Amino acid sequence: MWTSFLISGMVLSNEQSHMAVAESRNIISCACADIASWLSIAAMELHHSLVPPVDMVYYAYKEDLRDAETLLGQPIQQAIASESGIDLVLDSLADIITESEDLSMKVSSLRDMCHKAGLLAIAATDKIKDLAQQLDNLKKNCIEKDAPLCDTLNTNSLHIMMKFDSILQEHQLLELKDLGVINLTQAISEARKEFRTLPSAINMQTEIVRADILQDIENRRQTVHNSARVLSDIVRHLTAELHSLARQFDVGLGRVHKYELWRWIILLVCNICLGFVMMLVLFAMFCGCGNAKIHAKRTLQVSSFCICIFSIILWSLISVIFLIAGHAEVYACQILWDSQQYNTLSKLLDRPSPFLTNNEGVFDVLFEDLNNVTIEVSVKDVLRECERNEPAYTVFQLDKILDVNKETSYFEWDELQDDLKRLLTSIDVGFLKTISDNFNKFLNRILLVSDVNLTKYRMEFNGPVVGKDLPSFVDQLENVAAQVSDLNTAGRLETLATRIQRLHLSNIKPLEQMRTELVFKLTELELQMMPFRRKLNISLSHIHTAQFYIDNQGDVIAQKKVSIFISRLISHTSGWRTHALTAVNEEAARCGPLFAVFAALRTLLCTKYVSALHGWWFCGFLLGFIWCTVFTPLCVKLWRAYNKNLRTLETLTLDSLGQEPGTPATAPCDDNNWSTPGPPPPPRNDSW
Repeated sequence: MWTSFLISGMVLSNEQSHMAVAESRNIISCACADIASWLSIAAMELHHSLVPPVDMVYYAYKEDLRDAETLLGQPIQQAIASESGIDLVLDSLADIITESEDLSMKVSSLRDMCHKAGLLAIAATDKIKDLAQQLDNLKKNCIEKDAPLCDTLNTNSLHIMMKFDSILQEHQLLELKDLGVINLTQAISEARKEFRTLPSAINMQTEIVRADILQDIENRRQTVHNSARVLSDIVRHLTAELHSLARQFDVGLGRVHKYELWRWIILLVCNICLGFVMMLVLFAMFCGCGNAKIHAKRTLQVSSFCICIFSIILWSLISVIFLIAGHAEVYACQILWDSQQYNTLSKLLDRPSPFLTNNEGVFDVLFEDLNNVTIEVSVKDVLRECERNEPAYTVFQLDKILDVNKETSYFEWDELQDDLKRLLTSIDVGFLKTISDNFNKFLNRILLVSDVNLTKYRMEFNGPVVGKDLPSFVDQLENVAAQVSDLNTAGRLETLATRIQRLHLSNIKPLEQMRTELVFKLTELELQMMPFRRKLNISLSHIHTAQFYIDNQGDVIAQKKVSIFISRLISHTSGWRTHALTAVNEEAARCGPLFAVFAALRTLLCTKYVSALHGWWFCGFLLGFIWCTVFTPLCVKLWRAYNKNLRTLETLTLDSLGQEPGTPATAPCDDNNWSTPGPPPPPRNDSW
């Protein structure tokens, strides 16, 4: 039974080794395809870790630099407005606008009333002159008797004393009326508009330097693209080398398959012969267990002879297979399975390799057709790190080919750093005037013209409208008319008295009422003008304070905001650098698949093929040992035992022929008693 197991094991080992060689072409082809796929994927991952992010950096710079008016100008404007308070100052001018409108209306109303009073005063003056002239004529025509009474009527002060047109001639009030709410509102709007033009002005100031910064990023972007092309060149070269190696392997495997086929046939024939010998031994045992001892003897003789012959063949094959498997184990498998160090493999493949010329290594041969591409890394380091699935960038030290750290060192880009410094110093807010010269002149003009001496006019309007008290003068005329003797003169005096009284009622009384209203309006305007001027002074002071702050701190505020904007730009490149370094050093293109391919080929060679050969010679060794120690002596002993038994049986048969017959059936029969024609029969042999 053990021999059957051993022969079965030899057959299975032979078939397993044959299947391993048969599968080798497909496995190697798949391995080459996997390596080519990994090369493509690794190059793509490294490319995507570096190139698309730098494109995103370029577009981020482009968008931010294009929106400099929003991202840079407006923050500067808001910061200046917030810290200087100019917006609040301009908003506070709304009260000035309201009061200016009210003042303008009151001045306009005052001037209109003065104009009306002036017209009424002119009409009254003409009438008073006419009355005074008539009264003078009457005095001249008085009779001598009434002359003293007529001389008491004095017309020297009979005229309009109040000058209503003085206010109309006041230039300050006229200008204050003209500097109304519309002009002030327009001036404030222009001041706000001028302040709001700050972002566009900053945008224009930085236009050239922003274009230079974007050009710097574009140049670096093209440099990164050009540097990353070396990865594509390496992949194309290695893929071509891999296909060439696959074709060479395919040709070599064709010859190996032929040799393997002969080996498989020889071992299969050997196994069949061994099985045949074991069947002979088995049949001999079956025959020996029965009465066919002579056949068992002959079978054992043949089996012993075959065992001797096939033992020699078996031990020869065992020796050959042992040498092949042993050398493969020592010189290949132990080297490949040295999972801790791979020192021997490294010495065979690293520079200087005993298998290669010119003291080259395996990586030198791989990249000898590529200019300026060298990989100085040990094979053992590659295998150990790929077994841990480390990134290919660190495993193969690709920084000597594509230095991602250097490519992403934006702080070493001199052109970009210089242009960023230019951007920091290119903004000048000294041009910014929160209050323009025209607006300043306008407000100061309002302040100047509002300083009108209204008290003078109010005091003027406090005097009498007419030099004489007309009611008293009317009474005087009536008294004189009653005393004169000339009736004609008395009648004319009464008529003049009536006309003067009518003049007083129709002209002088309205003038007196207008005078009262003008005094009230002047008083009201004077009282309102003082707080208006105070507010205007405060607003002007605040505006000048804000302008002083802008002149002295505007550049500091602008530089702070520019620094924030530059930090925003730098954050794009900093994020790209962090992403690229993290990707290539920790994530992208892990080389675990390369070790998986290496492990698969190692398993194919050692586990499936060499181990199967080990199993064959080990089973053959045990079988040969059993044959030498058990079956061969057993066959000889059985053969001798069967031979001894046969001789003993023949001796017993001969002895029984010389005795008296015991029964008729066993009675001896000699030749003399043979009555049947012909020769007597031969002696009977009952041993088979």
